[in-house]
Amino acid sequence: MSDVDSHLCVYPPVCDVCRAYPLPHAGPDERFSECMVKSVIRALVGHGYPPVENVWDWSDLEMALAGFLYHHEEKEKR
Repeated sequence: MSDVDSHLCVYPPVCDVCRAYPLPHAGPDERFSECMVKSVIRALVGHGYPPVENVWDWSDLEMALAGFLYHHEEKEKR
């Protein structure tokens, strides 16, 4: 079992204390960069997924990462 597996919450839907994501989103975050997205792409390719070779795939990946990483106010209003 990896370090990540050993720290996973048993029942996350009821455990807000354990949740690290999504992060509060208060504006631009210098950590969310082209370099970070390229690192994610390298990890995906390293695990056998096809390379990201067009702007539409890149854009979708950025949006998916942002959706996972950051808490957006629009989601709160629903």
